[in-house]
Amino acid sequence: MQLCLSLHMKNKIAHTVVLLAFSAASAFVWMLMTIPLLLSRALIRLGNPLPGFSQLCVALRPIAVALPIVAAAYCVWIWSRKADKLPSWIGFFAVLMGVLVLVALPAIIGAYLPLYASINGLK
Repeated sequence: MQLCLSLHMKNKIAHTVVLLAFSAASAFVWMLMTIPLLLSRALIRLGNPLPGFSQLCVALRPIAVALPIVAAAYCVWIWSRKADKLPSWIGFFAVLMGVLVLVALPAIIGAYLPLYASINGLK
């Protein structure tokens, strides 16, 4: 017996896979935003404060948690919807990856600023 999934079920599964990938990437961004906290002890020993942009990134860590929650709420809406015309998963993927880039780039910069400051403090 051949297992045949309907187009709607495949769309719902694709939404779920995209959500799982986005949630994992958001967890990595959250961990990346904690690096300045780890480097702040070394900077304090050198007499330098944590750079302001890094402090801002650390303060905005809850965004990395809130974004997957919003995406999960959208997926719950998709899963509970019985309509004939479901939104495509490709648009969902494009929006989530765009948001991930907009959140990850400042996090990367904020994580490397204290490292750069600590290396400059060694001179």
